[in-house]
Amino acid sequence: MTRASRRRRNTLIDSMRALALGGVVIVNMLTLSGLAYITPDTRAETLGAMDLALWRLLSLFLENNALAVFSFLFGFSFSLLLQRQGNTPDSRGSMILRRLIVLWGIGLFNAVFLFWADILMTYALLGLVLPLAARLPLRMIATLGCTLIMAGPVALMLSGVPLPSAVPMGIEESIPVFASQSYRLVLEHNVVMATTAPANAAGLILLRFFVLSGMFLLGLAASRSGMLEQVLSAPRVCAKLGAGLILASVGMQLFQGTEPPRYGVMLLLHLDMVVMAFGYLLLGSVMLGHPHAVRLRQVLAPLGRMSLTGYLMSAALGQAVFYGWGLALIGQLGVGSVLAVALCIYTLLLAFAHLWFSRYLFGPWEWLWRSLSELRPQPLLRPDMVS
Repeated sequence: MTRASRRRRNTLIDSMRALALGGVVIVNMLTLSGLAYITPDTRAETLGAMDLALWRLLSLFLENNALAVFSFLFGFSFSLLLQRQGNTPDSRGSMILRRLIVLWGIGLFNAVFLFWADILMTYALLGLVLPLAARLPLRMIATLGCTLIMAGPVALMLSGVPLPSAVPMGIEESIPVFASQSYRLVLEHNVVMATTAPANAAGLILLRFFVLSGMFLLGLAASRSGMLEQVLSAPRVCAKLGAGLILASVGMQLFQGTEPPRYGVMLLLHLDMVVMAFGYLLLGSVMLGHPHAVRLRQVLAPLGRMSLTGYLMSAALGQAVFYGWGLALIGQLGVGSVLAVALCIYTLLLAFAHLWFSRYLFGPWEWLWRSLSELRPQPLLRPDMVS
């Protein structure tokens, strides 16, 4: 592969990561706004028809799907990290372990101080499989990833835990706590939510354990196999396949809504998030890889380079808008208004990323992550900014 094609690939992956972050931001804002805390009955009574329709659409197309996409890209980026580090023992050993430990610590900070529904700690723990899997042959990595994903519904059936449902669901007492002007109460309730929510969502967490681990491995395998170049070489076929997968996922979700699958092969319907994630990945690759999308990649890529910073900043900005110590809008806005807030926050993150990278090499949280992992401060200023 030429040096120019590697640059294009990295820009494309950064852009896709930025789009996935946008989906995560929207989903998180629906929780921070209080809309996800109320029961479906309360939601039906308090929201208008347009807001209810928008809620359903966002649930269908974003709820767990953005997370699955991000997981695939996490594994893909991990492979790129290994390529940059080379095949030295440290690159596949202590340094990788340090990166995951630091990521877990950042996730703990997020869960306590920013957004209790943190995903970084889960990524850090599940990511332990990546340095081990990277030693395996490519075909074995892909097979193991598919096996883990398919094992999710089997584990649901054998465990007897409740089937996956939205989290949180009907925890309306959280709204007045987060509406309090006391930041101390917010911190205390973050801890309560972070420690009690897993017990109320055993089915979802069990399924995510297998699905996200599998997506990590498939992302790792896709990067090593050069699959991205293959997708870009057949854009029309991949676009049609991606659209078909998205439609199939919608059908799987709608069927779950009418007849929740509980046994046997029907439990495979709970893999709708995986099906839609691959639909998004295919369509996103084709769209962003098109020669006419150069400008769009230039707009999105900087935020993708600092997706960790964007994730944490979005939680802080969400608190500032919805929580009592800020504008105290929690429980006050409909779905359309919350979506508008999410899009405004995402636009601010894009602008910040462009401004930041005009002077610096890494995002602020990426720099901290890298420095702690390397056990020494890393250069931050761009060479052309050093006097």
